Amino acid sequence: MKKKILYLVGGVVFLIGACTPIEDRQVAGPVVPATDFKYTITNDASNDYILYLENKTPGVMFSWDYGWGVTRKQNDTVRMQVPGTYKIRITATTAGGIVTDSTTVTVTKSDPSAFQEPEWQMLTNMTLGKTWVWNAALTKTWGNGGFKGSMGADWWGQSKTELGTTGNDEMTFDLNGGRNLTLTAAEFPKAGVMKGTFELKMGEILKPGWDIGNLTTTNTTVLKGVYVNNGNAVAEKFYILKLTANEMLLSSPDPGTNLATGDWGEAWFWFFVPKSK
Repeated sequence: MKKKILYLVGGVVFLIGACTPIEDRQVAGPVVPATDFKYTITNDASNDYILYLENKTPGVMFSWDYGWGVTRKQNDTVRMQVPGTYKIRITATTAGGIVTDSTTVTVTKSDPSAFQEPEWQMLTNMTLGKTWVWNAALTKTWGNGGFKGSMGADWWGQSKTELGTTGNDEMTFDLNGGRNLTLTAAEFPKAGVMKGTFELKMGEILKPGWDIGNLTTTNTTVLKGVYVNNGNAVAEKFYILKLTANEMLLSSPDPGTNLATGDWGEAWFWFFVPKSK
């Protein structure tokens, strides 16, 4: 009888212990409002394209988006590549959450170390911008051919007229406060205006004698920059086969192509010319 009583008491103790929650709450600190931020953004006295960023806000970590890049250093020196009025965007991590802020700075000089290759001028006309359209003189301004083999739409292609309303699409590259690319499209990848950025890397060659560099886009693409045989997936990496002040020829292989062994696999080709004024 005594054993049964002991078992019962033990069971009750167990149930009480199991039903008693143990809380270890960590109370978040306060949100620091942007009005309490203390920081400085200073132009260099001699070369105002050099900016000195300094966060002086205790307990708050800054991420600075200055148009040409992002830095998470609390004290940093950055270079603005061309003149202009820039919005510096700050994303701050405070004890109570994320807070954003922004301010503007003006730069009057160009960074002499930026955009040394002449192709930057050919592609963008620098801060003024340059608009490109389909090459109407060709019977195949867009189409497919052999990757790392063809120098154009050797297999199949369409003229500007055959592209229908897409034949009126245009895109503008500029360096006004960043590497900007604006696409105005009738259908592909979607109708309307798509704004994003781009990166140009000349001399980064995949196959000598075929390409001369590459172009990468973010949040936008070129005219009809889709892989039509792959569900119209958006193309963002292009190999530059030719780039002058008057012509641009790009190519991009189908998704999943092995860049090392995919010679003569399916690739797409785009021929562009500057828009006439």
